[in-house]
Amino acid sequence: MIQFEDVGFSYRGREGATTAVADVSLHVPRGATVAFVGPSGCGKSTLLRLVAGLLRATSGVVTVDGRPVHAPLKNVGMAFQNPVLLPWRTVLGNVLLPFEILEAHRGGGASERRAWQERAQDLLRTVGLRGLADKHPRQLSGGMRQRVSLCRALVHEPELLLLDEPFAALDAFTREEMWELHQTLRQTREFTGVLVTHDLREAVVLADTIYVMSTNPGRIAHVHPVTLPFPRRLADCESEPATALIHAMREEIRRAH
Repeated sequence: MIQFEDVGFSYRGREGATTAVADVSLHVPRGATVAFVGPSGCGKSTLLRLVAGLLRATSGVVTVDGRPVHAPLKNVGMAFQNPVLLPWRTVLGNVLLPFEILEAHRGGGASERRAWQERAQDLLRTVGLRGLADKHPRQLSGGMRQRVSLCRALVHEPELLLLDEPFAALDAFTREEMWELHQTLRQTREFTGVLVTHDLREAVVLADTIYVMSTNPGRIAHVHPVTLPFPRRLADCESEPATALIHAMREEIRRAH
């Protein structure tokens, strides 16, 4: 689904050109979820934006579904550390925002709007927000707002779900609830996932493959397939194989600084 071939990205600042990532080659099979981990500033979020088409590679080729990425993609859902919900809109109104953007560009009839509303309500039920469609963001907890953000990212049934530290601001218990929710969504919705995270346990729970990046410039230093059975329980992360993998990645990241 996703292919990087010798990809690099550089940007110009006051002190000249800076190479953010270099020589990145990888492939992500359709339906898989991969995670990027590594020290701050190693280019994890840059890779996410290259996949989405929000940035354009300065060298090499990024392809999604066999097509080179030259502009922002339409088949992408994205969620970030800050849910960025519109405070004056209801939960349902926030989830339906992608439909309204599409409607403004190409129009849409009443039947299509009803279909989107049904899909949004089904997602809200799936993530445990039944009956909260008419609430406003200020009436929700942080974990609830992040669930709304995930619903908004998935309501248009994207082929790609890109997550940039989406659970980092949550408390430990809520974060673990969100890990379980992500696995539920993987089983009920068809998408290929890319996760950027600093949480190594999170990467082990959610990803099929973990890429450890080094810095200056960002490169893939290590690749770790995760062989734990799916779906994963939190107890699986306390098993000997998972603990060994987490310790190994922590040491790799320490050396990557």
